[in-house]
Amino acid sequence: MISKQDALVLLTEMQENGLDVESDIKVILRSVDVPIEIIKKINNYRPMDLSLFYKKLKNSYNKKHSKLYINIMKSDEDALTDPNKALTTLTALLNQILQFKTEDKIMFLQHSRFDEIIKVLEIYSKTFNTNSAYKLLHLIKCDIKTMEFIQK
Repeated sequence: MISKQDALVLLTEMQENGLDVESDIKVILRSVDVPIEIIKKINNYRPMDLSLFYKKLKNSYNKKHSKLYINIMKSDEDALTDPNKALTTLTALLNQILQFKTEDKIMFLQHSRFDEIIKVLEIYSKTFNTNSAYKLLHLIKCDIKTMEFIQK
């Protein structure tokens, strides 16, 4: 998800374009995480790549082109029936992240948890333990829900 530093960069960009975001900058500097209201404000000003990416995944699912979105959203339920589904879901997500066209690829890779996916797959390759895969899928599911919330 979006870091404090990234939010500050985006708010500074907004400030340079004449928007009054001084109070938002102060809130971020005082808080541990980036408040959802500020993420929403940033996304309303300029849609974040992560938001557009998750919207694309959902649209692909709704048009019956891909099951990746539903596999992420149901990963908690699938844990008991098919442990390898978490791994295939993460690798499919990794593939989609790499194919997504963005303006700022570095920021998008950070926000989409690219490094975390790779680390989880590395853990599995060494230990054959899927617990970290399920935990990461749960975080990604929360990211998707947050992005869907701020789009409303």
